[in-house]
Amino acid sequence: RTLVISYVGMVAQEVSVQSVVNVRLQSDTQRLDEVVVTARGIKKSEKILGYAASTVKSDDINSAQSGSVMGSLAGKVAGVNISGAGSTGVSQNVLIRGVSSLTGSNQPLYIIDGVPITNERSAGATSTTNISADFGNSANDINPENVESVTILKGASATALYGSRAANGVIMITTKKADKEKLSISYNGAFTASNVLRVMQTQDLFGQGWGAWARDENGSWGPRLDGSVREWGSDQLANPMTKPYSYVKNNLRDFYQTGLEMNNGVTIRYGTASSGVVASFSNLSSNGILPNDGDKYARNNFFLRGYANVGKFSLDASMEYNRKDINRTQDMDMELLQHAVDVGYSQMSDYNDERYDTDNYYTFYANNPYWMIDNFRYKYQDDKVSGRVELGYEIIPGLKATGRLGGDFTTERPKDMRAKVSYAEGSYSDLGGKNPELGYYSEFVHSRSQIDALAFLNADYRVGDFSIGGTLGWNLNVRNWSYTGGIVDGLDIPGWYNLLNTTSAAVSDTFRESRRLIGALGTAEVGFRDYLFLNLSARNDWSSTLPLDANSFFYGGANLSFLVTELFQDLKTSHIDFLKLRAAIGQTGNDANTYRTTSWFTPLTTSTYYYTRLPIGGVSGLSENNRLPNTNLKPEISTEYEFGVTGNFFQNRVGVDAAYYNKQTKNQIISANVPPETGYTTETKNIGKIENRGIELLVDVTPVRTKDWEWNVGWTFSKNWSEVKELWEGADTYPLGLWTSYRGVEFMAIVGEPVGVYRVPAAAKVEEGLYKGYTIVNNNGFITASNTEKDVLGNMNPDFTMGFNTTLKYKDLTLRIVGDWRKGGLMYSSTSYISHFNGNSTQTVFNERNSYIIPHSVKIVDGTYVENNIPVLVTSMPYAQGNYSYNPEVYAQMVIPRDYFKLREVILSYKVPSSFLSKTPISAASVSLIGRNLLLFTPKINNYIDPEVTNLGNDLSSMLGETTGTSSTRNIGVGLNVTF
Repeated sequence: RTLVISYVGMVAQEVSVQSVVNVRLQSDTQRLDEVVVTARGIKKSEKILGYAASTVKSDDINSAQSGSVMGSLAGKVAGVNISGAGSTGVSQNVLIRGVSSLTGSNQPLYIIDGVPITNERSAGATSTTNISADFGNSANDINPENVESVTILKGASATALYGSRAANGVIMITTKKADKEKLSISYNGAFTASNVLRVMQTQDLFGQGWGAWARDENGSWGPRLDGSVREWGSDQLANPMTKPYSYVKNNLRDFYQTGLEMNNGVTIRYGTASSGVVASFSNLSSNGILPNDGDKYARNNFFLRGYANVGKFSLDASMEYNRKDINRTQDMDMELLQHAVDVGYSQMSDYNDERYDTDNYYTFYANNPYWMIDNFRYKYQDDKVSGRVELGYEIIPGLKATGRLGGDFTTERPKDMRAKVSYAEGSYSDLGGKNPELGYYSEFVHSRSQIDALAFLNADYRVGDFSIGGTLGWNLNVRNWSYTGGIVDGLDIPGWYNLLNTTSAAVSDTFRESRRLIGALGTAEVGFRDYLFLNLSARNDWSSTLPLDANSFFYGGANLSFLVTELFQDLKTSHIDFLKLRAAIGQTGNDANTYRTTSWFTPLTTSTYYYTRLPIGGVSGLSENNRLPNTNLKPEISTEYEFGVTGNFFQNRVGVDAAYYNKQTKNQIISANVPPETGYTTETKNIGKIENRGIELLVDVTPVRTKDWEWNVGWTFSKNWSEVKELWEGADTYPLGLWTSYRGVEFMAIVGEPVGVYRVPAAAKVEEGLYKGYTIVNNNGFITASNTEKDVLGNMNPDFTMGFNTTLKYKDLTLRIVGDWRKGGLMYSSTSYISHFNGNSTQTVFNERNSYIIPHSVKIVDGTYVENNIPVLVTSMPYAQGNYSYNPEVYAQMVIPRDYFKLREVILSYKVPSSFLSKTPISAASVSLIGRNLLLFTPKINNYIDPEVTNLGNDLSSMLGETTGTSSTRNIGVGLNVTF
């Protein structure tokens, strides 16, 4: 008989059973030689890599059972910012090493088992830029239970082989594959409850009114709250409503309900040396925090992966099917924020009650939010099929041919429904002049498809002291995107959402784009005595989105890995288990979006509404697109170098990985404004240069490791310096995002500044003379805005980000905690704007709304500056403190800090000992208590929102900020995992 002796971090030893056994365990350095999935799905030893590659295993991905692969990585990887908050299934914004493209994509390329997937944000209406709805993206549709690991390639040297879309990094997802194992069936489930994490803090001193009390006002610019009983709302009711003129505590928080989410999955596994299969089904069902089923999400996932080995042939194939069904409300958050602080919402839930219905809702300027949820909504459904077949053949020992064909096909069906409402004659709303709702309905079918083919030869040989390897391959990628559907802008019959429900014809709309990318690629790898490794890569692309006679571009990379401890073995006796130095340089190209080198024609529109575009009255007409094409367009080119060090010390109790990088991107592809008399409004052109340089640090420490106890602490740190180096001749600013200016706030690229600068009109000041530097006020005593000067408030970029995680194990009990901290950076907040406008924000009680004179200010009398003595009156407060149109200081208050600390995950799990299960059909079982997003801390000035909330997409536009689109949640629940 033999005895196996093992210990965490040590190599297990097998010895004969004796009365006395003396064993000396050796440090397990094998984990330092882990296999990492690299470009094109090729597996390599981690120690030979000369670039940064961060891998997160399935246990860390699934521990909190969030249902989102990318969401589970937040705070765990240095140099990767992952943000996204709100409803289950919303898209995640993933940014690796800063913003490199002003108008193109900054998102990484997502790869599943070597095949790229389409990851555009799903949205309503006709395009992905509709800001009112977010139905997620493909990376969020992946069932985390099917994932074996996620590897993030950050630098250009690592990503060059993936082609132009890999300019912003690569997220490589490897799914689970059967090994030599018996048939097993496992169940994994979780049940969580959620509540709203952050709601806007409101002032509690002043109530309903606008300069004075008014029963129909939705602003809180009225008198000081005194608790007196007042009539309010409709004056057409037989029994007028009354209420105390008092602050309603927890008004917003109590509006939300407790959300419920269930996540269930079943997996079957079986494998032998010649064949194996993994099959799974999962269902994620969520009813969010909005009442009236205003936020429902359901996802069903089928996954199948199998392999077969016959002689020199190998076959690996996988297929995944996803089905999503989503209900979302629209514009409700804006309505919810437009209320007086003394008006309680909970009593209004029955909007069929005559006191709160559309005819009698208390204000003419907003709608009952409960009614909005049911009558302004989106329905969304999609079906997604993806998969690949990979066939390999060993030509001779060390030389293998591989062919891989993969596809990704999605059909989306968004519906946009907005109620038609007219008000009864003589009703409160009718007499108050409230505008009726005409109603709206759109129904579209979006189709996305991607086919990716790869064929390559892979060689791996050893000659004396040298290891020699390489790859030679060909790649074809074809992507298509189209939509077709119709719009009814004005319904005939209320409540019937159909394209036939119109007194005129519905307007049809259709669009299609296709693109092709062909690449030739190769690598060469040389190792010397297992301590020095040189890796070279090169790729040439031919892109259909570039000019026909100039659509070829070449790029590549080189990296060097030096294993210090392999050359100097004596270091291992000095508590240095492993030490690697690395250096890399690489270049990637990024082609253009479609139709930048040619133009196209669309139906001529006679106004801003769809139903007035041609053809009208039998007269047709097409108009050339307003963007001037560029027949000399070049690809964006990013050049990056990095240096790094990786080390493990003290028998692997301390691990360190550090990197410095510098990345420059030139030939930005933008649409620049041109004079309209040219027949165009914008022109596609190559401009400028952006630099991102930064440092990344990961530290992993195990302070305690005994027979029963183990405590591990991890820390990540990232800092990125961004700078716009150049734009184009004569230009030093360029507007970013969806708007040139949003309520006066400009989001800019400015030469010499980081990407994403916030700029607002400055207060007009005296430029010379006795009152030089004094603020100029108007006849109301308000600060006036300068016609020329702008104030730079800061930029969107963090000073740094940190991630924290710790795991404490006692026998079969494990406690895991994950948090992250973002320090610095700004964001635009529409929640701040609307709460200033209606007098609800805490900042609007400056000086307790007593009259005051702007300090150090002047007025103009007969063309001369004199010291200001005009007080801002109580009746003017709504304009002086709340409306950006009158006060430039309000511009600045709409830009708030993006800092936060968030407690991401707290998981307490218990693994049932095998001795308890020995007489049952269960081979393994565990149970866990789960907490996600439990705590959020922000600077005091941000008492509005969770800084991660945005409904502006998942790229540069989302970094502008938020437009009152969603609320983040706190989740608490239980999980169960059982294997038979």
